[in-house]
Amino acid sequence: MQQRTSGTTLIVIILLSGLVFAGSNLLVLLQTTADPMGIPVLEQFYRVCPPCVAYFVAAPFLVSILVALMVRRLTRVPVTPAAAEETPAATPPLSPELAVRLLGFLQQEGRLVDFLKEDIGAYNDAQVGAAVRAIHAGCRKTLDERVELERILDAEEGTTVTVETGFDPSAIRLSGNVTGAPPFRGVLQHAGWRATRVTLPPAPEGSNPNVVAPAEVEIP
Repeated sequence: MQQRTSGTTLIVIILLSGLVFAGSNLLVLLQTTADPMGIPVLEQFYRVCPPCVAYFVAAPFLVSILVALMVRRLTRVPVTPAAAEETPAATPPLSPELAVRLLGFLQQEGRLVDFLKEDIGAYNDAQVGAAVRAIHAGCRKTLDERVELERILDAEEGTTVTVETGFDPSAIRLSGNVTGAPPFRGVLQHAGWRATRVTLPPAPEGSNPNVVAPAEVEIP
């Protein structure tokens, strides 16, 4: 981009130089063809030698155009395969293995899978509440360690927000009476979450990627 800008500037300077030289030649002709009273007789000179007038006035500008075209050709930035490779590649889909591993950490720290697979219908609210407290602490610890999150919309829930044109529909879900085109104004029901960084250590070599939590057997 910088090379292209420098080339354009050089072309403008060359064209302006041609105009200056053409104007200078015209001024010299006016001075040298004036009679003793200072009255220009360029018209008479043109009648005597039209090619001479055309040469002195038009030649500098035509030469500057030719030089500018040469400079433009020499400074043109070619589109190389390397430049084409600078286009960012599409983000590859996440491997299911990563989801299983994250689920494994949630199980390890908070027993989340055990809780979700458990039929809690037989327990009262106090028992479920006591169990959830420990699960919450363990799962929150895992999230803090493994996933860095940020809110998608930085506004208080329940306040009015504006969804601008060009919004990402995968990041902002509209509901209610959605008609027309953005921008939309509505009440923020949930600010959303976006993962900005995921940190998962490498799986042990030779481990089964489908195992969330290993079975535990105590040998007497």
